[in-house]
Amino acid sequence: MKFDTKLYYYNNLNHIFVFFINLTFYFMLNFYFSIIKNIKQTNNNGMKSTIVFKLLIIFNVLLLLASCNGSNNGNKKDKPSSGKYDYSGDKLIITDKIMYDVTIVNDIIGDRTKNSPDWFWENLPLPESDEFVKTLLKDAYSGKLKSYYYDMTGDYESFDVIPQSKLKAYMDDVMTYEIEIVDTTVKRYKTDIINIPLDYKTVKKLRFLEEWFMAEGKFHKRVIAVAPYFVIEYPGLEPINAVYFWVLLDEQKTQQ
Repeated sequence: MKFDTKLYYYNNLNHIFVFFINLTFYFMLNFYFSIIKNIKQTNNNGMKSTIVFKLLIIFNVLLLLASCNGSNNGNKKDKPSSGKYDYSGDKLIITDKIMYDVTIVNDIIGDRTKNSPDWFWENLPLPESDEFVKTLLKDAYSGKLKSYYYDMTGDYESFDVIPQSKLKAYMDDVMTYEIEIVDTTVKRYKTDIINIPLDYKTVKKLRFLEEWFMAEGKFHKRVIAVAPYFVIEYPGLEPINAVYFWVLLDEQKTQQ
C-alpha cells in the first residue's frame, strides 16, 4: 500500500490546527468568565464596564472566526479537487500504469445503434461513435488537442509532444498506410504500391493508459492517455493493427 507523504503531513497539520483551536477556545472561555466576574465587581464604574463589554464583543467575534476557519478546514480534507483524483486521505494504488485496448466497433451485433439491445457490447453506438472519432482525429491533426509520439517500447514515465512545426507532416505520413502487393502470376513479379488512407472508419479500438486505485471504499480509474487504434484491412491480406500517437487527457506525466 502506497501512501501520499504530502497528504499524510497535511492531515497531521490539520489535527494540530484543530488542537490549537480547541486550546484557544478553552483560554477564551476562561477569559470570558473572568470578564463577567470583573463586570460584576465594577458595576458602579460606568466607564470601566463599557470597556469590558467592548472587549467581550471583540473576543466573541474572534472566537466565531476561528471556529468557522476550523470547520472549513475539516470539510476540505474529505473533498477531492475539482476534476482530479487528488484525495486528502490514504489511497491504495493497485497499479500506477496499465495499458489495454477497448473495442469500440462490434460488427457482429449488426445494428450498432441503440435500437439494438446489445449495442453496448464492445461497441460505441452509432452515430455518436463516428462523430467522436472524427472529432478526435480532426483535433489531433489540427493541434487543437496535443498529440504525443507513440513508442511501442516506452515505459511512459514521460511523454514527448509532437511539435506544432512537425505535426502536419507527421500526421500526413502516418495517416496513409502503404502496402506493397506482389503479383506472382506473371513471370517477372510485378509490385504494386497501394496507399490506404486512414480515417475514422479504420479506428476499431481505443488504447488506454490508466492508473487504478482504491479510495474512500471505491474503485477508481484515472485516464492518463488515449490513442486511436487503427485496423487496416485489404482484400487477401490479414488485418494490420497500428497505433501512431497518444492524445493525452491528463498532463501530469507529460514533458514538453
